[in-house]
Amino acid sequence: MIFNKDSIRTDPNGKEMLEPGMQPLGLSAHDGDIHQFVAGTIVSHWHRELEVFVLLEGRVELGIEDQIYALGTGGGCLVNTGALHSFRASAPSPCRFRSIVFDSNIVGGAPGSVFDTAYVRPLLEDGPPVLLFGPDDLQGLQAFGRAFDACAGEPPGYEFAVRAALSELLLFAKEKSRVVPARKMPPQQEDRVKQMLAYIDANSSLALSVKDIAAQANICPRECQRIFRRYLHCAPMVYVQRRRIFAAAEQLAGTSRPVTDIALSCGFSSPSYFSKQFKALVGSTPLRYRAAAHGAYQKAPNHEGKS
Repeated sequence: MIFNKDSIRTDPNGKEMLEPGMQPLGLSAHDGDIHQFVAGTIVSHWHRELEVFVLLEGRVELGIEDQIYALGTGGGCLVNTGALHSFRASAPSPCRFRSIVFDSNIVGGAPGSVFDTAYVRPLLEDGPPVLLFGPDDLQGLQAFGRAFDACAGEPPGYEFAVRAALSELLLFAKEKSRVVPARKMPPQQEDRVKQMLAYIDANSSLALSVKDIAAQANICPRECQRIFRRYLHCAPMVYVQRRRIFAAAEQLAGTSRPVTDIALSCGFSSPSYFSKQFKALVGSTPLRYRAAAHGAYQKAPNHEGKS
């Protein structure tokens, strides 16, 4: 089953939640356009699963930990477990992508197996936060294509085809990672970032300050500012504002609540200020965004069908 989604679902710790329809296999496959997401952005998030992302068309900026990379048509990446990452469309034209988020146990099998200890665990524990690949990396791209096609068609025994393709993909990644620097983000710093993001997501409707956010990681406001600029590529309160707008956009698209109620419930002091900030980030007024979103749902009623 292939999902076409326009938002990222996270738990209270900022960890992405897999689509329930793929839980038995421990895998979630997606086909869409970055522009389907609010402001053409898949916000910073993380997950214990690995993620393979391939850009079919357009240009995208990948933010991963303290780096920003440009991805072009035919390029892609493998995001390692636990790595904080985001995607942003950097072209107004379509930015079509396919991705698979999967549990490493699909390839590694039981903990302690030769597949786990010799191939999967070294990549997860000592590999880089991201492996980039281009149109010439045919081994990895073709393996991804076979896994994705098996998920889309779901022929009898497709799970074996998915496992075989992902195994080849991870073998390719393990070899490629030999020439890529290993993880750079210190574990303590990673924990601090995730603690602060979890706090913001849980309390974005409240009046927050940099001091409040910093306190969640037991650091000073100045260090909080530095960490956000390095790893989130923006100031803490800018991030808070974006999260509020993303939350409001989900309600505009998925409910019939009045715009005023949504604005106040998402932490904005007034509907007029909300509308101004929403338009600055999204490019349309809240009412126009709602109308466009509802029109899209009416034209495409099945968002979780097979591709």
